[in-house]
Parts: sequence; structure tokens; C-alpha cells
Amino acid sequence: MAAPASDKNDGSKTESSGGIKAMLPLILNIVLLPLMAFAMTQYVLLPKLNSAPPAAAPAEGDGHDKGSAAGDTSHGDSHADPANHSPAPGKGGNSSEGGGHGASTDKTAMLDPVTVNVAGTMGSRLLMAKIGIRGSHPKLEDIVKDRSADLRDAASSLLYTKTLMDIERQGARVTIKAELKNAFQRILGNGVFTEVVMPDLAVQ
Repeated sequence: MAAPASDKNDGSKTESSGGIKAMLPLILNIVLLPLMAFAMTQYVLLPKLNSAPPAAAPAEGDGHDKGSAAGDTSHGDSHADPANHSPAPGKGGNSSEGGGHGASTDKTAMLDPVTVNVAGTMGSRLLMAKIGIRGSHPKLEDIVKDRSADLRDAASSLLYTKTLMDIERQGARVTIKAELKNAFQRILGNGVFTEVVMPDLAVQ
């Protein structure tokens, strides 16, 4: 009868040890998971969170410094602008006064009338033009008088190439005056006169 009792005790011990082994993974999970979470939070997440603000702070500081530098620059420019632009009104006033003074002293030196045959008409039509040279040069009249022959020759050579279509075209007078001005500048040079006037341009 003693042998069966010992067999029962051995069976109970085996069952109890087997139950503990089966529960061991669960117990380890319950104990280790909080420890792992604590370790991850303490040594991984918190250092990252703590390191993020210092990295952003210098960027903001740099932006502020740049903004302040830009503000200082713009402020300096605002002070510099009046100094830079202050002479402008004076210059503008002087130029306007000079312009008015120049306009009041402009004079016109007239050439003798120029008559040429109209191109393409076989000499049956004549083109007559009265041409003047205007400017503020103090010796304009004397210069034009001295170079009158050259000026009339240049005008005749230019007008001689004009056909009836050229003369009757819209804006022909403006075009001819511009061409005469270029021709006269080659003779008199720049700065002697400002424009060419042509009070009369007629075809007969």
C-alpha cells in the first residue's frame, strides 16, 4: 500500500512543475515588457526629444539674425536713399531750367530752296523743298553759311532719289527730315544742331 502513495506524490509534483514551466513565458513577458518600454523611453526617445529643440533653436536664431541684418541693411538703405536721391531734384530742376534756357536760345539757319527732279518721272515733275537747320550753337548761322554748298548738295542728292510714291507715303516728311539730319551730321558733326526743319515740301 505504500508504493501507490509515493506514485501519487510524484505525479502531483510533475504536474505542478509542468504548470510552472508553461506559465514561465507569460511571466517573463509581463516582467520584461515594462522594463523594455522604460529602457526605450529613457535611453532612446527622450534623448531624441531633448536633442531636437537645440537643433531648431540655432536655426531660428540664425533667421532672426539674418532678419535683423536685413532690417539693418534696409534701414541703412532708407537713410542712404535720401542722400542719393536728394541731388536728383536739384539736377532735374537745373536740367529743366537748362532746357528752357536752351529752347529760348534756339535759332534756325535756312538754306536756299532746293529743287530736284522727281525720280521716275523723266523730268516732268519737280520737287521743291525749303530746309532749315535748328540748334542752340552760338555760331550756327555762320557754320551753316560756310558749309551751305555742301549742305545743299547733300540735300539735293537725297531728294533726287525720291519717287512720287515716296513723297506721298504717310509719314514721308518725318522720314525725309530724319534722313537729312543724318546727312547734315556727317558734314557738320554732332553737337552743332539739334534738328532739321522743312517748312515747305511740294511737287510741281
